[in-house]
Amino acid sequence: MTGSYLVSSSPFPRRIAARLLCGVAVATLCAGGALAQTEEHETDTEVEELVVVAGRGNLPGSVIGDITPELSISPREIRAYGAASVTELLDALSPQLTSGQGSGGRPVVLINGGRITGFAEIRDLPTEAIVRVDILPEEVSLKYGYPADQKVVNFVLRQRFKATLAEASGSTPTQDGGGQSVMGHGSVLNILRGQRLMLDARVTDTKPIYEGDRDIVGGEGDLRTLSSDTTALSLNGVYARPLGEGVSGTINAGLDFTDSQGKLGLSPFSDDALLRRSETTSGRLAAAAAGAYAGWQWSYTGGLTQDVAKSSTDRDFSGLPYTDRTKSTTTTAQSDIVLNRALWELPAGRVSTTLTARASATQFESEADRLGVTASNTLDRNIGQLQANFDVPLIAAGEGLGEHLGKLSANVNLGYQNLSDFGDLQTIGGGLNWTPIKPLRVLASFTRADQAPTMNQLGDPLTSTPGVRVFDFQTGQTVEVTRVSGGLSTLDASQRDTFKLGVSYKPWDKVNLNFQANFVSTRTDDAIAAFPSASTQIEDAFPDRFVRNAAGDLTLIDARPVNFAKQSRDELRYGFTYSRPVGPQPTPEQMAAMRQRFQAERQAQQGQGQQGQGQQAQGRQGQGQQAQGQQGQGQQRQGEGPPDGPPSGDGPPPGAGMGGGDGPRMGGGFGGPGGGGNRIGGFGPGGPRNGVFQVGLYHTVAFKDEVEIRPGVPTLDLLDGGALGSGGGSPRHQVDLQANYTRGGMGVAANAKWQSATKVTGLTAAEDLEFSDLTTVNLRLFADLGMQPIAREQKWLRGMRATLSVDNLFDERQDVTTPQGTTPISYQPDLLDPVGRTVKFTVRKLFF
Repeated sequence: MTGSYLVSSSPFPRRIAARLLCGVAVATLCAGGALAQTEEHETDTEVEELVVVAGRGNLPGSVIGDITPELSISPREIRAYGAASVTELLDALSPQLTSGQGSGGRPVVLINGGRITGFAEIRDLPTEAIVRVDILPEEVSLKYGYPADQKVVNFVLRQRFKATLAEASGSTPTQDGGGQSVMGHGSVLNILRGQRLMLDARVTDTKPIYEGDRDIVGGEGDLRTLSSDTTALSLNGVYARPLGEGVSGTINAGLDFTDSQGKLGLSPFSDDALLRRSETTSGRLAAAAAGAYAGWQWSYTGGLTQDVAKSSTDRDFSGLPYTDRTKSTTTTAQSDIVLNRALWELPAGRVSTTLTARASATQFESEADRLGVTASNTLDRNIGQLQANFDVPLIAAGEGLGEHLGKLSANVNLGYQNLSDFGDLQTIGGGLNWTPIKPLRVLASFTRADQAPTMNQLGDPLTSTPGVRVFDFQTGQTVEVTRVSGGLSTLDASQRDTFKLGVSYKPWDKVNLNFQANFVSTRTDDAIAAFPSASTQIEDAFPDRFVRNAAGDLTLIDARPVNFAKQSRDELRYGFTYSRPVGPQPTPEQMAAMRQRFQAERQAQQGQGQQGQGQQAQGRQGQGQQAQGQQGQGQQRQGEGPPDGPPSGDGPPPGAGMGGGDGPRMGGGFGGPGGGGNRIGGFGPGGPRNGVFQVGLYHTVAFKDEVEIRPGVPTLDLLDGGALGSGGGSPRHQVDLQANYTRGGMGVAANAKWQSATKVTGLTAAEDLEFSDLTTVNLRLFADLGMQPIAREQKWLRGMRATLSVDNLFDERQDVTTPQGTTPISYQPDLLDPVGRTVKFTVRKLFF
């Protein structure tokens, strides 16, 4: 099937800056009137909690080592994002979490400075239970037994929190027809002196989008889906507690289920559509423990997961009906232990080490019945891994050379892996951490790591899928081909070299303004990659992977993975974050009175909670204690005032005062999300009516992004005409903008992303493809109803939040055109993004 259609081009040029700022401006105007109406009201329904950290030398729950956070976020600042859970908060923080050192996966996540059983342990946690979020550079992950290829996010939880959550939402695309989604969510969370219990359940139902619902040329109406009819169910449970003698433990169990059905076009045997049905079930059981023994801080994690995927696909083969059926089961067991200790004393400080031992076993079983032929396959992989990391202080600040050069420390890390189905892999790396003056930090690191193909890339059985639409750059037409996929046993290991030079600068102590810049250069020999899209350069490099008939039409593509000779990328990412409180702040006299009250209540609590808190500190937070000994004096959360200054805004979430009473909550009687400190209410300036304004702006520029496919073949420049996927080349520029504002229980959060245009070079200039630049703006408006004056009479509003969010505010889609101004059928905007702009309304209530 071939063809293209004419797309009417827009007469006006894109205004990049205007679109990035427009979303923020609109959001501020929408919220401005409502915010102004609440400024003059005092509140007696919800109060602001102040956590006063005595001495301010180190903060509870800090991470291991002497690398300070790039960014620390207080509860007031967390509220400004309008995020309901850790998952939503990480999505909102994506501009700050983007890393050029890895493959774009999720950051390393910690709780209270310690390792966790897995992301499922914290993904559903409500943001109201978080007292601080620290974002740290990739090098910190080495101190927890992970590779240095992703940012580290440390969530510090409140010492006391108890709430039941109920949430419901509905969303719909603004285009008529399909895509509506409803969600119901409930959870219970109880945190008290090191114990944590969370039970969570969520169900989501999403309606399908058909080609008839969108403007699709050559579509099949309601007989083919662009987005499947999907139902998802998720159950999750976490229990953590001190076990005695300084040991703490955590157990996490969960079950995720997804069922979907899509239509594949008109069946030749009836008036109905061919169907594809799929079902996935994922179960997990994980445990973690931490403690101290003979001077070593240790942490253990282990887990067992099983993923089962089933599918059935209706097909027509030579005029006969068939239903292909597949089933795959992936079972993984993993166990690791991490040891931390300060080894010996040097003139500049203590040498510390992190030792990691990890073992895992994975089995993949698959069964397939295609065209009446049954085939099965089993793959196994066992991995043993050892890793060692050493931090060596070289120069102490203010002593000897330190008076002129500042503080300097070095890092060396080594790693070894043995894969049962592949062989041995090694990793070696090192780095320097230099603080010439207090506001400035420079990090430099180098890592050389061997990487193996996945066992599926090596051993998956061959499968053929007919009727796959691709764009043929040699003919300039969209065609249907048979796509061959599977594993390739002859793949080689790749070797990746990564160099990073990072700078962070905080020019003023009393202004929460932070600048960051990171230059990352990567070189990968024998890079392992999924087979690229069918460009002319790829076909020239792998002519045996493409089959054409006598007329020159493309009929088959062998899309098994490949090794590229070399892949190189150089990029610079730089930007800033700025935050400031909004509204009047407490006077020094008010601060002194609040501090005196806090200290008196803290002394009363110590006698009752000393034993439980001691077990927690020695157990799960043992790694955080080591960090306090290593970091020395002077580290404090960015944006935090001095002991005698105004508060930092570390308050509870909306609804904090619902437990009743102003005193501390002990034992089973804690009724609200009180933290480690007391709750101060009714003090006027500095109360919950105050808010915060935040803005972050980051620019990524790529200087080089090249692939040497094979020796003797022209290098593929992804910044200038080359492409590995169907989405075009690599954008040279990307800009991320984030802005949040909250006050009086109402707020607005907006983020925008712009990426520059790319192109893919065809066999001739007439067969090139132009991919336009793309700007997306997401907007979130939220109101904590319990903080509004109406809640004085309507008590049921306490703890309730209403959120209106709009994704892709301007309904932007990428335009893909030929030099003649036409769009290939496979690149129609509604095919690339059938959802477009989506409006979502959420109501959420915490019962304390």
